[in-house]
Amino acid sequence: MTQPTEVITEVLGLLEPMVASDGGSLRMAEFAAERSALVVDYARGANDACATCVLDAESLEAFIDEGLQARGLYLTDITVQESVAGGT
Repeated sequence: MTQPTEVITEVLGLLEPMVASDGGSLRMAEFAAERSALVVDYARGANDACATCVLDAESLEAFIDEGLQARGLYLTDITVQESVAGGT
């Protein structure tokens, strides 16, 4: 059986290219299985040509949730903590 952290790592790895194209990155900050909670650090990149093209935290959260559910992992609390890449 695949461990939840392996599933989370897989999903974040699949989403990484979406945020990396604008200079962003993802990292699992915390996973608490007993609370069914996941916290992801999202260093948001920038796209000078299309500011609205950069993935926002809310959309990223939905993508993470969908990816986890597609792999049979259902969490009740997914939080994406957003910062600016290279900043705070």
